Amino acid sequence: MGTRKTRKITDADLTRVGPDTPAGQWLRRYWLAISRAEDLKDIPLGVKNLNEELVLFRDDRQRLGLLGRHCAHRGSSLEYGDVECGGIRCPYHGWLYDVEGRCLEQPAEPENSKFHLKVRQLWYPVKEFGGLIFAYMGPGRNSPRPCRDTRLWRATTESFITKRLVTTITIGSISLRMRRT
Repeated sequence: MGTRKTRKITDADLTRVGPDTPAGQWLRRYWLAISRAEDLKDIPLGVKNLNEELVLFRDDRQRLGLLGRHCAHRGSSLEYGDVECGGIRCPYHGWLYDVEGRCLEQPAEPENSKFHLKVRQLWYPVKEFGGLIFAYMGPGRNSPRPCRDTRLWRATTESFITKRLVTTITIGSISLRMRRT
C-alpha cells in the first residue's frame, strides 16, 4: 500500500493564490468578482485574478468570455485583440478564439486544414450579476457549481458599486474585502 506524504501548510502558503497552491485551489472553488460590468467596454479588458493574467471581453453576441491573456500560438497579448465574429482575434497572426477558448479560425493555415480544432486557449466561465462580473476558476469548468440565488447577488452587489470601492461582501461563509482605486 502506497504512502502519501503530506507537508505542513505554513502561513506563507495561505498568501499564495496560484493554481498549484492550497489557498489558490480553495479560492478557485467559488465564483469570484473580477470586474465591474461598466468597466467592460467594446474592447478587451486585461485582468489579473488569483495570480493569473487573463483577458475579459464581450463578443459580438454579448456573451462574456474570460481567456488566458497570452495567445496559444505565439504568446502575444489578447488584451490588444479585436472582438469580432463570435470571439476575440489575436493581433499578431489573427487566430480567432470563442468565449470558451476554442480556436475558430487560423488565417495562415490552408483552407481545408483542421489544425484549429486541436488548439484550445485557457478559459473560465463568467457570469454577470448586479453590475459585477464573476468568474469560476476551479475544477469542472464545463459544469461549475451554480451561483447562489441571483436575487441575493443582485441585492448584495447593487448596494455598493461606486468608483472607489472599499466594502465587505459576505457570500456563504466567505468574507471578501475589495478595494478599488
